[in-house]
Amino acid sequence: MIKTPLSLMTILRCAALASALSLGAAFIAQYGFGLMPCELCMLQRAPYALIMVIALLGHWKPRLRTGLVVITGLLFALEGGLASYHSAVEKQLVSGPSGCTVSAAAAGETAEDFLKKIEHAPIVACDQSAWDFHGITMAALNALWSFMLSTLTFAALQQSRKKMPHA
Repeated sequence: MIKTPLSLMTILRCAALASALSLGAAFIAQYGFGLMPCELCMLQRAPYALIMVIALLGHWKPRLRTGLVVITGLLFALEGGLASYHSAVEKQLVSGPSGCTVSAAAAGETAEDFLKKIEHAPIVACDQSAWDFHGITMAALNALWSFMLSTLTFAALQQSRKKMPHA
């Protein structure tokens, strides 16, 4: 529980820092450990980048800060949704984007057709986890992280509105 309310700008700064750390982790996984991202992995980077831009905007536009914090919380929730979807695709619970998944040969498909599909398959498939720890993939960890950040953002906003009428 937050005891001292945070200013709206502090909430935005914390959100930007969490986003920068998230993107940093993604880049370290990619360039430091060679875990190449798929199409859905790349899509999941967008909300984090947008949150960092929103925090900069909040620095220059104090009157917009409350709305920007709300948008930030919603973007974290969107990120959690994207990551949850990606995790479900990796576990083959749902189908992923057609250009980002590897599928078995369809009934009646010739070997030539199947080989053509393989030739045009994505370099990194969305339904194949690049890394996991006891079945928990990076997408699943990202979902948990993002939903936690969304919850914390809205909790901090609620706390700041109760105790600080002018943030």
